[in-house]
This record gives sequence, structure tokens and C-alpha cells, in this order.
Amino acid sequence: MTLAQQAEHDGGVQSDERSSGPVRTAVWKSGWLPAVLVAVATVGLLWFYDVSPATTGIFAAYVAVGITLPGTLLWRLVHRRARTLPEDLAAGTAIGYAIEVLAYIPARALGVPLAAQLVPLAVIAAFAGVPGLRRYWRGSGERAPLGWSWAMAVVALVMLAWASKYYRYLGTEWPSYGKTDIDLPFHLALTGEFKHHMDLVTPWVTSEGVFYHWFVYADFASTSWVTGIEPWVLIARLSLLPMIMAYVVLIAAFGRRVTGSWLGGALASLATFLILSPDPYGWQLAGFYQNYAFNTMDDGSNMKLFLWASPTQTFGSLLFVPLMLLLVDLLREHGGDRRRWVLFALLPAAIMGAKATFLPTLLCGLLLVVCAQLVFKRRLNRVALAALGVVGAWMAFANLVLFGGESQGLDIVPLGGMRHNPAGDTTGFVADPKMYRLVILLALTVLCWVCMWAGAAGLRHRLFDAEVLLMAGLGIVGMAALMLFAHSGGSAEGFFLMGARPYLATLAVWGLLLLAPALTWRTARPLLVAFAAGVLVIFAIRAVDGSHTPRFSPTFRTVQLTAKITYPYVILALVIVVAAVLAWRYRSRLGGIRPAALVVTLMLGFSLPTIASQIGNLYPIGQKNGWKNAAELWPIVTEGTPEAGRWLRAHSSTNDLIATNAHCVYLSVADGCDRRHFGIAAYSERRVLVESWAYTAEAHSQELSQGVIQQYTMYWHPQIIIDNDAAFTAPSAETVGKLRDQYGVRWLWVEDVSNWYWEDEPPFPDEVHVSPDLGKFAQLRYRAGHVAVYEIK
Repeated sequence: MTLAQQAEHDGGVQSDERSSGPVRTAVWKSGWLPAVLVAVATVGLLWFYDVSPATTGIFAAYVAVGITLPGTLLWRLVHRRARTLPEDLAAGTAIGYAIEVLAYIPARALGVPLAAQLVPLAVIAAFAGVPGLRRYWRGSGERAPLGWSWAMAVVALVMLAWASKYYRYLGTEWPSYGKTDIDLPFHLALTGEFKHHMDLVTPWVTSEGVFYHWFVYADFASTSWVTGIEPWVLIARLSLLPMIMAYVVLIAAFGRRVTGSWLGGALASLATFLILSPDPYGWQLAGFYQNYAFNTMDDGSNMKLFLWASPTQTFGSLLFVPLMLLLVDLLREHGGDRRRWVLFALLPAAIMGAKATFLPTLLCGLLLVVCAQLVFKRRLNRVALAALGVVGAWMAFANLVLFGGESQGLDIVPLGGMRHNPAGDTTGFVADPKMYRLVILLALTVLCWVCMWAGAAGLRHRLFDAEVLLMAGLGIVGMAALMLFAHSGGSAEGFFLMGARPYLATLAVWGLLLLAPALTWRTARPLLVAFAAGVLVIFAIRAVDGSHTPRFSPTFRTVQLTAKITYPYVILALVIVVAAVLAWRYRSRLGGIRPAALVVTLMLGFSLPTIASQIGNLYPIGQKNGWKNAAELWPIVTEGTPEAGRWLRAHSSTNDLIATNAHCVYLSVADGCDRRHFGIAAYSERRVLVESWAYTAEAHSQELSQGVIQQYTMYWHPQIIIDNDAAFTAPSAETVGKLRDQYGVRWLWVEDVSNWYWEDEPPFPDEVHVSPDLGKFAQLRYRAGHVAVYEIK
């Protein structure tokens, strides 16, 4: 029996004979055991990070009843039957999130945010009350194989362990909450805005609109309304977990749909998360890249902490998989199912506001399907053409309405992604980004891509099949984005490849299974040997390379540094060539395995030590620096901000406006004032006249004219900032009254800017020091840490 057949035999529909009486199954053989293990581990992890089981239970109940259940029923309705329970629940979770967000937006705009819950309740009531819909409450009876269930549990447990890598930075105590992830206050501020408003005003600078993919913040806001859980707890602990877990299962469901086997599905999910770019270096990357789990070459890794630090990416990734499942079904069945077309036409409405990268990527993939089949098969794929029209329409709508035609800092820069290469940045190789250096890094990056996804070569006889072209198109766009674009934030061009990674992994797995048909444990031995050989090669090169990090210096010049960076990968390339020659020469001894399968497996072995090293570093770093309330990142939130924010929420109206003297998260001689100060809007859930102006569309537009990246720009409405700061530096009835009467400010938020973390540096003109006379014109209402809140008289 082949491995694929064994997996199918372990799953499948239970026969009448087996289901006619009580079935006794050993606990360790139950498919529910892996799910229970993951659930218990999740509750334990959250409890350790200060989320009580009661809070976790409330949140889980809301997701189960308000998100997953209605979505699952609709997913079954669209398919006219239940599929496997894992797929139904995972896809239902994604569909449920889409329903929640699209219902919350009009409800919040009408001033009744809780009315959004009427939609999922109506769905549940309809499926309970309408006789023809009641059958969708029943499952299919098809069981997932035990091995598949444990594979999903392994990935889920790895992702839980990885969550601790992020949670440890997001502490509830000072100074940990002050030195948190740079984007957490940004996420909190937008969540507060959409919790209380729906007129798309940037909460930290009211002169600017919101031109951004903000739908995930509507989910956070809606969840907070229903459960009463603080947005900080949702964003920093709870909300991303069900999204990530559903994403893991959905990738496996997609892999099974494409490859036709449970084995292929499990391998697709494993490859998406655990097959990373080979790292033959004996030395480690710089601190930032280690902390955020980057690899030496950009591989679109889903193990980077962006799945936690960028909820928009996580939300968009989750919603996109059901769309791909629908599209693959439509392409294979020639588009005959109207229900699937209806859902396919509506789902992009949620995806367009979840993450801006997905619809353009899909558009290009569909274009490749239409054009390649037209040219090489002389056939117009009408399903792909119709899908192209749907995606193009939603993309045009999003560009005009949601994003206002703004690029948000993403510009055409040849080899732009290579300028942020982790290995190049750590060593100083790209400090002077000459073209030949970028080309070298591109060559190394492409080699890593080949090692991870070379299995797709097994699909050469299916090259012009629609689903192959579609997935390949997504991958090509992701790779091209790293070659052609750059973002001032330093990483956004990589989100294209990160979003395409599951589909590249599925292509590689599908191709590898075709290269090794009729695979059994016995015939798989050469592949296991090749895989182990690949692992040993990496460890051998690391041992020779040494642990000393090479850096550009007067004694270590360009030629030496270039050789040090490239020679480990040159060795890998030579090993691949030698292995290919030997596999071809002795192909008659490989049984039913093709020589290409042996080489592909060798290259996959190159990738395993990367994830092993990252997981292996998790424990010693936690032991050394602490598992909770770590304070290792940048200082961005002033002491007392959470306390003052909570007080202000309790003593103000949601329409009240704040003014502040604080506009910088920190100051440095090299860069000046970093404008990413979002803490006031984040913790108060109130709008601020001018707290910061970073991460706005206009700030990105100002980069070219001002010659600096967006967080260092000067505010483009100078009179507003002059009037704002005058009330703090020279308070009087006139200056303070102007804020109240002309701008509508009620509260003054004061931060002690003289107490900066960089105490050895001189004062900066950006520091707005507060006059002691402020108390004569505004009443001090609250003080915590280095924050004081005044109310204008």
C-alpha cells in the first residue's frame, strides 16, 4: 500500500457496519486528541500570559457561535453538502469573519454597533427554521486520517510556541509596555477609531483620512463590543490565534483539494510553515532579524512574527484561502456552479479591505491563466476570464474608495527587496547598495527559492493546467515584488511573497508526489537518505564557517566580505549539481522514484536546519531575557499612558478631542524625531488633533519632497502644529482658548518630554516642553507616571 493510499484508508467515510453500534477507539488513536491537546495548550499559554480561562472562554464562545457556526453553515450551503469537518470549520471561520466585518461597517455607521450580530443570528435561525436547510447541520461522516490530524497539531503547536516569542515583548507592566512592538499602538489606535466611529478619520492626526486596509480593526472592534474584552487583550493575545489556526487547516484543505490526497494536504501545510530558506552560515543575524524570526534570504516565511505583528496580513491570508478553494473548483468544473460563483463574487469585498496585496496578486495569476492558455492551448478560459472581471472590479473599487489612489509608500525600485536583505544588512554588505551587490544577493535568494520549491518541476506535464498557472502566477508576483518594489517601511514588498507562499508550497508538494508515484516506506528510503544528507551538508558548512559574524571594515573589505557571504551557497549549488549527476547516472537503482525527486528531497533537507535553529533558539532566549514583560525593544510608549488612557475613556465622550505636546516616540542624533507616536490615541480610544502624522497617505507622499522617510517628515499643516504647541509652551487664555474654540479640543495630554530614554543626548527642537503656567488655564484631572491629563476650562 502506498503512503497516499494508506492516508486515504485511515480517513474516509465510516461504513454502515462500523457505525451501526458503539465504536470503541483507543484515546491515542482518536482524531480528537490532537485538537484537544492544541486547545489545552492554548488555554495554558494564554493563562501564563495573563489571560484568564474565563476571558479565553468568553472569546472562544463568541468565535464559535458568532463567527465559525454561521460561516460553516453557509460554506456547506455553497457546496450543497458537508465536506470534511476540519475544512468546514476552518473555511467557516474565514467566511464568518467576512460576514462579521461587512455587517459591522454599516451597523457602526448607523451608531448601533451591536446590531451587526443580527446577521449571524439570522443565518443560524434560517438554517434551524427552514426545513430545506437543516441538513447542513449534519457532517459528512468523512474522517481525517490520524496522521493528518497530528500533522496539523504539530504545526499548530509550533505556532503556539512562536506566539510566546511575540507575547513576551507585549507586557502589561512597566517598562515592558513602554518598549513594545513599534506597531502595536498603531493597531490599538485604529481599533479604537473603528470601535467608536466610521467616518474614516486618522485618530492620531485628525486632518488626515484613513486610506488603508483596515477591515481587521473592524473585527477587533466588533469583538470588543460583544465580549467586553479590552482591545489590547484582543490584539496582543487572543484575536489572531483562531485566524492562524484556521489558516493552518485551510492550507491543508487546499493542498488536499489540489493534490487529491490527505498526504498532499498535510505536506502543503507543513511546507508552508516549516520549509524555509537554507541557512548555511555559522553566524547569526542582527538582533532585529533574530527577534522577528527573519531568515538569511527573503523567503516569504510565515514564521516571521508578521503573522502577529501585522494582523492585516494574517486576516487577508485567512480570507484568501477560501477564495482560492472556490476558484480551483470553478476552474476544474468549468464554472458550472452558481452558488460558488455567488460566494466568489462577494468574498473579495472583504478581502480588498483585509490586505491590499491579495487582489492584485490574484489578478496577475488569472491574467497568466488566460494569456498562457490562449497562446499555448489556443483556448480562451472563460471561467478565468469571468473571475478576472470580478477581481478587477473589486480591485478598482478598493483603489478608488478604500485607498484613494494612494500607494502608501510602495514605489518601483529595481532590486528594492534586496536592499533590506537580512544577511546583507547584518554584515553591512548593502550599506552601500551598489548594483552588483544587490545582484549577488538576488542570485543567492533565487537559489534559496529553488531549494524550497523545486518540487514544482514535477508538474512540467501539467504546466498549462489552469490551477498550476494560477498558483505559479501568485508565486511569480510575490518574487517579482521583491525584485521591482521597495517600501519606505522596509518590508511591505515582502508581503506579496508571504501571501503567495502556501500556493508555492502546494505546487512543490504536488510536483514532488508526481515525481515519486506509488511511494511506500520501503521505496522512500532513498528519499529519506537524500533528505538526511541535505541536513548534514548544512551543519557541516556551518561548522566550517564559524560563529564570528563578518562585517565590512577597513580590515575586511568588499572582496573578502563578498566571498564570505557567497561561498556557503556556492557549495550548496555544487552539491546540487553533483547530486543531480549521480542520481541520473544511477537512476536504474531508484525503483519508481525519478532522479529529480532525489535532488528535490536533498534540497528540502537544506531547509530543515533553518526552522530547527529558530525553534532551538526560542528556549535559551526566553530563559536569558525572560518569558514575560520583556523590555528589549524600542521605547515608544510613555510611562503612565495605559492608566491615563483608561481614565480618560471613563471620563470623556467618544467625540472629545485631545491635544498633546508629544509628537516623537524617541529622538536620536542620527535621525531626529521619530513620529510614530500613537500611544495616546491607542490607549484613550479618542482622537488627537496632532499626536503624530506617520503612517498616513500624505506622510508617504511627502517623502519625495522632504527627502526623508515618512516617520521623519515635518507636518505639512504648519499653522495647526504651531497653534497646538503654543498652548503648551506659552499657555494663555488666547492660546488655550484657540484650541478649544477653533479646533474643538477639550483635553490636554501632557508628557514629560525631558525624561527621554536617551539621556546622554542633547535637547532637540522637536521637544515641546510644557510651561508651569498651564495649570492656570486648564484643570489638572489625572496624573500617572510621566503623563498628566488636563481639561480645558
